[in-house]
Amino acid sequence: MLYINKELQNLANINEDACEFYEEACEKAESLQIKSTFRDLEKLHKDVVINLQEHIRANGETPETEETFAGGAREFWGKLMASISNDIDETLVTHLEEAEDRCLNKIQDIIKDEQIPETTKSMLQNEYRALQKSHDYMKALKETMKAA
Repeated sequence: MLYINKELQNLANINEDACEFYEEACEKAESLQIKSTFRDLEKLHKDVVINLQEHIRANGETPETEETFAGGAREFWGKLMASISNDIDETLVTHLEEAEDRCLNKIQDIIKDEQIPETTKSMLQNEYRALQKSHDYMKALKETMKAA
C-alpha cells in the first residue's frame, strides 16, 4: 500500500499545483470569462485532490501536501510572467494547457502500473475522465484564441 499511496500522493500534489496555477492565473487574467473558467477548473482540480486524499486515507495513511515541481509554483510563475506576450490571457491558457498535460500524463502512468489494484484504477479512471474534459476545454480555448 505504501507504493500505491506514494503514487496517489504525487498525483494529488500535481493537482494541488494545478489549483495554485489556476488561482494565480485567475488573478492575472484580463477577461471575466477566462477568470470564471479558471475558477471552475481550479475547483475541478480541488475535487480530484479531495478524492485522491480520501482514497489515501482509506488505504490507512494521512495525505500530505508538498510542492512537486522544481522550485515550486513561484519559479513557474516567474518564468511565465517573463514570457508574457501582448495577450496575457492567451499566454496563460497556453501554459495552463501544458499543466493539464502533466496531470493527464501522470494519471495515465499510474493507471498503466500493474502494481495498482483494480479498485484504485477504477477510481483513477473516473478522475482521468474529469481531467480529460478540463484538458480538452483548455486545448480548445487555446486553439480558439490563436485563431482569433
